[in-house]
Amino acid sequence: MAQKQSRSVSVFAWFMLMAVVGITAIALLSSRYGWPIYLELLSHFQLQYWVLSLVGLSAIALTRRRVPIWIGIACVAALTTQLVPWYWPLHFLGARDQGNFRILIANVNTQNRNFDAVINLAQQENPDLALFMEVNDRWVNHLDTLLAQMPHFAGETSDGNFGIVVYSRYPLEAVELIDFAQSSTPSITANLSAKGQVLTLVGTHPLPPVRPDTFHSRNRQFDQLGQYLQTLDGPIVLMGDFNASMWSPYYQRLKRQTRLRNVRRGFGLLPTWPVGDHLGWMTQLLAIPIDHGLLSPELTVVDARVGPDVGSDHRPVLIDLRL
Repeated sequence: MAQKQSRSVSVFAWFMLMAVVGITAIALLSSRYGWPIYLELLSHFQLQYWVLSLVGLSAIALTRRRVPIWIGIACVAALTTQLVPWYWPLHFLGARDQGNFRILIANVNTQNRNFDAVINLAQQENPDLALFMEVNDRWVNHLDTLLAQMPHFAGETSDGNFGIVVYSRYPLEAVELIDFAQSSTPSITANLSAKGQVLTLVGTHPLPPVRPDTFHSRNRQFDQLGQYLQTLDGPIVLMGDFNASMWSPYYQRLKRQTRLRNVRRGFGLLPTWPVGDHLGWMTQLLAIPIDHGLLSPELTVVDARVGPDVGSDHRPVLIDLRL
């Protein structure tokens, strides 16, 4: 009887180990070799994979089978390497510097009618620069309230979820709306002089990669955007809803092309999507970071955080710089 029970425990331990190894393989392979659409979509859930693998390792530990335990520990350690860089150095635990230049990035969602929540957030946070995406004429009519604090405006509206506009405390120069690839969405570029520095701003919102055509459109947009940014001199601020997390191979290629750094580093993962109760309790469990700010290395980030729920399916991102 005892021998049979021992065998059952061993079978359970190895079964759970297979699950942990499978999860680890999906996580690592998708973030490195996820060029096909469906494999790339799996790359975004690294935190969820880590949690599942930790649960699996805990179950294995209860069996006290040494070999599965050590293999499980190795798997969890491998997944931890996907997350630790975003928490190091430990900026999120230290005292927050005030900074002297604040950026607000917000995908407001065209269907969202909670205009006051977005406007109140912008007025409370008092950014020097605000990028709003998925704006139509109705949204801009409400957002124009912010012209009192950020009197400079550029961009275009759209009823198709890809309007993009910028409000700024400082004058915007050399403003352009650029389609970086065929069948792509417009990105906005501008120069801004603040605190003795001239920044090149780029706001972008590629198509969501939910079908092969939109997947390839987003990737072409990343590629052409990266080539464009390589031609620029001076500090760059690239921001927007990328429809990709930091673990997407296509995001990583863009980052290698431009050598920009994500403002999240040292402040945590800061998931931004999805938000709301349309998925019930699953929403928070599935949240991933797809709204980004990428900066030239010479720019100093003193704080990065996500804002509150403003009625959109995205949380806004707030970035404090010291120029």
